Amino acid sequence: MTTSALLLALALTASPGADDHAQGAPRENLLRGPARVVLRFLDAVRLAGPRGPLRAGVAIPARADDYAAATRLAAPRTREELERMDAAGEAHPLAFWRDAARARVLDSFQLLAVRRAPRGTVVVTVEEYHLDPAADGRRLLRTVSEYLVAPVAGEWRIVDRRVGAAFDAQAIAGYDGYWDERPDR
Repeated sequence: MTTSALLLALALTASPGADDHAQGAPRENLLRGPARVVLRFLDAVRLAGPRGPLRAGVAIPARADDYAAATRLAAPRTREELERMDAAGEAHPLAFWRDAARARVLDSFQLLAVRRAPRGTVVVTVEEYHLDPAADGRRLLRTVSEYLVAPVAGEWRIVDRRVGAAFDAQAIAGYDGYWDERPDR
C-alpha cells in the first residue's frame, strides 16, 4: 500500500464522526484492530503457502496444520466450521490450504478499505494476488475479498471471507453466536 493511500485510509477510519463528537465518545481506530487482524491472517497464510515452482495440474502437499498460525486468528466458531467442512472434504473461503494443494498460492495482498458494519462488526476489503500455476507460477491472479471481523473475548477475530462478493446487513445477520454482540456505535 502506498504511503498516501495508507494516510488517506487512516484519516477516514480514525476521524470521529459528527455523532461521536455529539456523544463525546471517540470511535475506535479500525486500522488498529480489525484491519490488523486481517493483515496478520493474510501474512500467516502467505508464509504457510508452499514454495517452489508451481505447475498446473500438479498437486502440492498442503495441510490445514500448515496454516495453524492463520486459523488461530479466526473466531472459535469459524475454526469449528473450518474443521467440520475440511473433514467432510468441503471448501471454505478461509481454507487457503485447499487452494494451495491445487497450486493456487497467495503471493501478496493490499488493504483496500475498512468499514463499520452492523452488530459491532467490521468489513475489511483486501486485494489478493495468487500465483497462477498455468503460467508456471510467474503470473499473478487478482481477487478482491471481503473479510467479516468481529470481537470475540475482547479481541478482533475473522468470522468469514467472501471472494468477489460483499457482506451486507442481511448476510451478517446469519452469523448469530460467532462473536460477542455489542451495540452499534
